[in-house]
Amino acid sequence: MKPAPKNTRAPKQRQPKVVLTPEQIAERELARKEENLRLEQYEASVGKMSHRQLRGELRRTIRGESTKEGNKRVPVPGLTITFATILAAVLDNSKTLETKLRADQKNPSGRLHAYPL
Repeated sequence: MKPAPKNTRAPKQRQPKVVLTPEQIAERELARKEENLRLEQYEASVGKMSHRQLRGELRRTIRGESTKEGNKRVPVPGLTITFATILAAVLDNSKTLETKLRADQKNPSGRLHAYPL
């Protein structure tokens, strides 16, 4: 019978816990509150955006999550770019609410007659 294999892997060393000072804790709390306020303001503005504006925001998010190597942009893998790409695809496949048009508005559909869909 063969002997049991020996464990040759070194034991994991525990990392020492990082102890924050009260100033660092207060600084992180302030940064978190500022970020939450910024997100609330952004959320309020997104609700009023048109389809084109939403598409532009998603495009900027995707472009912001990439690095430039030479003449090409290379996407940085992560959840933000994945989520923005999925939302952009969903937005392309869905319709947004129509805007209310004025009665005297010319070309209420907003399409050029020379280029029908």
